[in-house]
Amino acid sequence: MLDFWLRVKAKLEYQGLTQRELAARIDVSYNTLQSWINRNRLPNAEQAVKVAATLNTSVEFLVTGRRSQNKSDHSRTVRLLEEAIENLQKDR
Repeated sequence: MLDFWLRVKAKLEYQGLTQRELAARIDVSYNTLQSWINRNRLPNAEQAVKVAATLNTSVEFLVTGRRSQNKSDHSRTVRLLEEAIENLQKDR
């Protein structure tokens, strides 16, 4: 299993949330969330941001396991995510 999902599961457990509750909060079906987890697939950038926000953490932490060194400045992360979302929308 991807470390991303191991970190998500640890955060869920710590916060007392279930995978069903996470799916509802990020507006995907439980089956979709299970498919991502079971097939070792990462969500798209927009969904990864929703997962991180729901779990009160950063996408950087979920992906790398490292905490952001500058918590007050997320401008680079936001810019990268906006670019990723734009690229995803172009591909549709």
